[in-house]
Amino acid sequence: MDYIELANAALEKRARAFAELRAVQGDATLTDAARDERSERINTDIATLGREAEGHIRSAEQEVEHRELNARAANLAGNRDQRGQGRDESAELRSLALGKVSEVNFDLRTATTGTAGNAGNTKQTTFVSQVLEAMRNRSQFFGRARLMTTAGGEVMEWPIKNALNPATAPVSGAALVSESPGTYPKGDQAWTKTNIGAYKYGVIVEATQEIVTDSALPILSILAADAGEAVADAVVADLLLGNGTNKPAGWSFRAATSGVNAANLAGITFANLLDLQYSLTAPYRRNGVYMFNDAAVPVLSKIVDGTGNYMWRPSVQAGEPDTIWGKPVLTDPNLPIVGASAKAVLFGDPSKYLIRQVNGLKVTRSDEYGYDRDVVAFKVMWRGSGDLFDLNSVKALTVTA
Repeated sequence: MDYIELANAALEKRARAFAELRAVQGDATLTDAARDERSERINTDIATLGREAEGHIRSAEQEVEHRELNARAANLAGNRDQRGQGRDESAELRSLALGKVSEVNFDLRTATTGTAGNAGNTKQTTFVSQVLEAMRNRSQFFGRARLMTTAGGEVMEWPIKNALNPATAPVSGAALVSESPGTYPKGDQAWTKTNIGAYKYGVIVEATQEIVTDSALPILSILAADAGEAVADAVVADLLLGNGTNKPAGWSFRAATSGVNAANLAGITFANLLDLQYSLTAPYRRNGVYMFNDAAVPVLSKIVDGTGNYMWRPSVQAGEPDTIWGKPVLTDPNLPIVGASAKAVLFGDPSKYLIRQVNGLKVTRSDEYGYDRDVVAFKVMWRGSGDLFDLNSVKALTVTA
């Protein structure tokens, strides 16, 4: 059984665990204490199986990377005189580690990782794509937003669409025009603008001289895991929650309140989520996703409609998210679940959020930083920002306590 089959098997077990959890919740013969004890155990199994599936997917991607690297090595050995083979990020980082160059710039737009379900056909996972994958793993939102790379970090003015023409929404002022003397109605929309700058995020990670000089050790994976995840944690938190003052304006920060409220997380109902989803017009619902804190999953996955049917559908396919009414469910630990007016559940189209990055990812090397400890230091830096350019595209359900 290969890694993808193992991942799918874990997801099928996870789906059965969800069904068992729902059966326990609906079993009137159980005491409250017994129901809580069984529910807690099943929720633990669900989380464990989710991590198991993710581990198998990562193993599948690493296996693909190994095959692709072997194929590249064989190809280069047989074609030593060929030119124009493309950028070899591994070789560039090795040159950096050995002190042959002082710094290397990578463009995140060139990073590619495979779709988990088709891992056998993916391209190799290089240092840059592993860093980008860390951002996506930390928050699936990053991979669904719009990414734009600029050469410089100057402040950019970007238009924001605030609303449709309020008198004639949702047709924006269009109307039947008679042949003569027909007058076209004016369909202006409400626009403002935002300034998107570039904020710097970074971290320093260390590698011993032994790791640098021993080619058998996976230096790229080590650095990508340490540096990529550290930078990702800082970046995605601000891309979601930043208030726009000396940091990005986050997706959740910009999300309009939908008028849908609940007393607390446990008080969210089927009607609440239905109202939230349909508070957006059809063009935004088409690409809409639900997003909330991981801690909300055990609560929201139990919500049923008026006939007792569960809205939540657990994924049974590697690489595919769980869904609510067929809409993907994304989670992120940065989103709030408690507190007055906390935006506990978001629904919207992430592609309307713009992530602006400057030159992509920058990696620099220093021998002097850890000279007394015989280590080489690598500094990973990302400059960028983000803002929502269509305020109609996401709404939030709030809790009042």
